[in-house]
Amino acid sequence: MTKPTISSYLREHLDDIGQKKEPGPYITISRQWGCDGYGLGNILADKLNSRDEESRWKVYYKELLKQLAEDTGLTEEMLERERKSKPSLLKDFLRGLKRSGIPDGYEVRNKITMMVRTVAFEGHAIIIGQGGTAATGDLANGLSIRVEAPRDWRMVRICQRDKLDKQAAIAKMMDIEKQRQHLREIYERQNPRQPVFNLVFDNAMFTNEAIADMIVMAMEEKGFVEKAV
Repeated sequence: MTKPTISSYLREHLDDIGQKKEPGPYITISRQWGCDGYGLGNILADKLNSRDEESRWKVYYKELLKQLAEDTGLTEEMLERERKSKPSLLKDFLRGLKRSGIPDGYEVRNKITMMVRTVAFEGHAIIIGQGGTAATGDLANGLSIRVEAPRDWRMVRICQRDKLDKQAAIAKMMDIEKQRQHLREIYERQNPRQPVFNLVFDNAMFTNEAIADMIVMAMEEKGFVEKAV
């Protein structure tokens, strides 16, 4: 499925966004590392577009970071590293001495939050990761989804996907979960709602196809999409 860059899409729909009085509908998908978010998002978009005459549903994932990279002239890897980084007085001091144009983690997260809120308000958006649940915590007409699975299941999947042995997969999983813990703490302060997610699925128990069907059913129940005839 062809996806527009976020900048071109928003430029084309800027007038429509300005005229909207309510956000959405939209979906945010958060997942544990090793679970499938992007694949689920694409299946979900296909299901929703099959019943939408204008095929308006779009998946947003790396597009947000890519657009920010284009805006700042920095690499996506550098921005992602800053997004996950913890505050550091030494790093901030050195950044000031160098008069660096590199935004700190707070700035990166704020810019991505603004992008997420914009596409959520415009509607028909499926937002994968990027703190989407926290960014849209106060916006109506959306569903927040969490995909989890037992660690052993995720480890096997990571070994197969990334072609790693068991020890390397465990080490990588521990490192990434440690990085994400810092982000989770930030996003929990940003969105203190409990429970955090509207729906939580076990990726080891249900296929992406089944999860997508249940999400569509929930959206029908909430009136975010019309029920299939």
